Amino acid sequence: MATNLYQQSVLNKSRVDKFKLVFQLPNSLKKINRHQDRKNATVMQDSLQFSIYGTVVPAITVPALEIRYSGSTLYNSTHSKSPYPPVTINFTIDNEYNNYWVIYKWLDLLHNEYTGLFDADNLIDDDVFKDYQTDLTVYGLDEYNNEKIRFTYTKAFPTEIGGINFSYREAGEIESSFTFVYSQMHTMLLN
Repeated sequence: MATNLYQQSVLNKSRVDKFKLVFQLPNSLKKINRHQDRKNATVMQDSLQFSIYGTVVPAITVPALEIRYSGSTLYNSTHSKSPYPPVTINFTIDNEYNNYWVIYKWLDLLHNEYTGLFDADNLIDDDVFKDYQTDLTVYGLDEYNNEKIRFTYTKAFPTEIGGINFSYREAGEIESSFTFVYSQMHTMLLN
């Protein structure tokens, strides 16, 4: 049986937000990044803070191949991964809605709410894909907020932002979510 060398919960459940999200703005959104200049046409990367909770790591599947032979079924590996499913991140909205606004403006770049067009503000240069994609990194934290595992989602971009549901009758923080797709996921244990 494994021995717990630390004076902490074996199940790592003392807090709700046991993950931290870190990412750079995509190149196109960096063009409207302003420090301390909160306007409808800008975003503020310096204010990006995502306190996330819940499951944020997708299932990884390497399917088996059925081989029928003489009334039996043998299995071999396909040696390939199934496509990664989209990931939904549940987060707490900051008190000025800045973290929500960044994801909203990112989606607005992909499909403008007024014109219905991609890149209506002409923020993207030559490399269309690179300019609206970025790497998202999620760190799993221990009881002392030390980073213990890293999940990097490459070439990621959001596909959905969740609703905002809050009530003055409840004392909890305002929460939302966003869903993103990505090309690859790389995982690394940290010391």
